Amino acid sequence: MTTLSPLLPAPIIAVDWGSTHLRAKLLLPDGTVAANAASSEGIRHLGGRDCDGILATLCGAWKEAHPDAKVVMSGMIGSREGWCEAPYVFSPCGLADLAAGTIRVPSETFGEVTIIPGVRRDDPETKTTDVMRGEETQAAGMFALLPGSGATLCLPGTHSKWVRCQDEKIESFRTWLTGEAYDRLTRDSLISGDGSPADPGSPAFSLGLEQAKGPGGLLHQLFLGRTGMLTGRFGPGEVRSFVSGLLIGHEIREASLFSADLPVWLIGDTPAAEATAAGLQYLGIAHDRFTGDAHLEGIMAITRLLD
Repeated sequence: MTTLSPLLPAPIIAVDWGSTHLRAKLLLPDGTVAANAASSEGIRHLGGRDCDGILATLCGAWKEAHPDAKVVMSGMIGSREGWCEAPYVFSPCGLADLAAGTIRVPSETFGEVTIIPGVRRDDPETKTTDVMRGEETQAAGMFALLPGSGATLCLPGTHSKWVRCQDEKIESFRTWLTGEAYDRLTRDSLISGDGSPADPGSPAFSLGLEQAKGPGGLLHQLFLGRTGMLTGRFGPGEVRSFVSGLLIGHEIREASLFSADLPVWLIGDTPAAEATAAGLQYLGIAHDRFTGDAHLEGIMAITRLLD
């Protein structure tokens, strides 16, 4: 069992329910993580089942053992495709704004569940909108750890987020479709290779990072994954490494321009975070690293402000 920040009013069933996965933890009032559970039943993979039933199957026994436990969730579970839509709060926003934006939804098994809202950012200059669901909770968990001058959080994943945080608030952010682009581009395409997973330690990954700095643009450079294999610059087993390096290289280069004035903090210990760490190091981008559970820390910080 793992012990985190103490002093909670009651046990929490903390749920990170995204597009592709569901992860839950039972957190006791003294900060002990007493149990973990996970499922591949993300919002895109519900298979016609209702969210209440899925969560009951996964965590119902925890509620029986701890009747006063409160369920607090974030992620795509609060989208219009999820259990119930939690309207976005607008950035800039802090802990109090996220807590005020939570919604409570009736549940047969748990009495009610609390869903943390996502965050919306409207850019007045580009007249575009960006949104996040789940990453705001990770950011909330990092507020107390960041330097007083602020930092940019790099949150790798299906939809990678770079989040500018200052004065314990989410000031602005941008999304890169890096993870989803990699998944779709390397499935049944000319740059799928032989199916071998990407290796951020391989020369082909470094070649992709290097190519991202060159001319031609991303669409042209992606085709170099095909010609690189045809000409023997790398083998079929390295094509995905090249594509991964190329996509991550573009993300880092563009994100560095988005938030050049703040230090970078890379969050997580997932394969995507490891690949991004390799990219940051190769490209000479100084950064700090947090491999703890930022999501759980955020759940606790927001829960402490709830009635």
